[in-house]
Amino acid sequence: MPERTFSVSYDSVAKGVSALVCVALMAIAWMVHIVFIAMLFPLFIFLAYAYSPRGYEVSGGAIVIKRLIGNIRLPLADVREVRAGAPGDFTGVIRMWGNGGLFGYYGLFRTAKLGKCSWYVTDRSKTVIVVAANKTVVLSPDNVVGFIAATGAPAGNGASNPTPPSGNSRSFIGALLGIGIGVVAITFVAMAMLYAPGPAAYTLAGDALTIHDKFYPVTLRENAVDAGQIRIVDLTQEPGWRTTARTNGFANQHYQSGWFRVANGRTVRWYRAGGSRMVLIPPKGDGNAVLYQAKDPEAFVQELQRTWTAR
Repeated sequence: MPERTFSVSYDSVAKGVSALVCVALMAIAWMVHIVFIAMLFPLFIFLAYAYSPRGYEVSGGAIVIKRLIGNIRLPLADVREVRAGAPGDFTGVIRMWGNGGLFGYYGLFRTAKLGKCSWYVTDRSKTVIVVAANKTVVLSPDNVVGFIAATGAPAGNGASNPTPPSGNSRSFIGALLGIGIGVVAITFVAMAMLYAPGPAAYTLAGDALTIHDKFYPVTLRENAVDAGQIRIVDLTQEPGWRTTARTNGFANQHYQSGWFRVANGRTVRWYRAGGSRMVLIPPKGDGNAVLYQAKDPEAFVQELQRTWTAR
């Protein structure tokens, strides 16, 4: 039997889910700026791609499912039937463990007709059912007829032409759910990029100042602050206090909060809502300074110094 290779392509749902999820996850990774967490998103995308089928080959007495993570071989000697998929094959689909749209549909599924089956599919309109001695496999070569002929295996009583799963299948619902999740993720990213709450609120009660940020709130104690050195910093006049890197913080063009490194080499807690005049709250000893944009910087400095230096 001559060796044959068969390409694969994504159907419209797989393309949509893959595009939405990739854009959303990469955007979230860019927004998070926590290195460990940010690295998980590209790793997740790579693994989803690596496990998806990249093509099929009939050679060496086996059907070979090609994947970046490692190929899978189905010996032709074990194959009892190879045929094009029919609508009835995909009624009552339940995804037991697997992927429902991101770079294809692969993993362990169950259908009313096929029972438990392993999917290595990228296009649900071009399905091939391979029934082996100990399992059933679903594939999706671009050239369905040529693939079936290349295997030389007995044909079953399924449809003679490739057909997509029925419209009421749960796999289709799962794919739509995947699109929905992607849309939600994109919406979340858009909201994060447009987030502009203005200067964070604060509470000054006795010996404690609390900055009420949604992402990185902080409470400063009087005995940890050098109250006499609290002052206003104008970033246009003192560039040494401008941020150069985010070490663990939230940031868009409207608002930044969390831990940042500034041009003078220090790491500070930073709460800015687009203004250039920040209140510097220095620590006693080796702690980290806080730079906070108040609605009225002068009044805020006077309130802090009046409350803390008078005690």
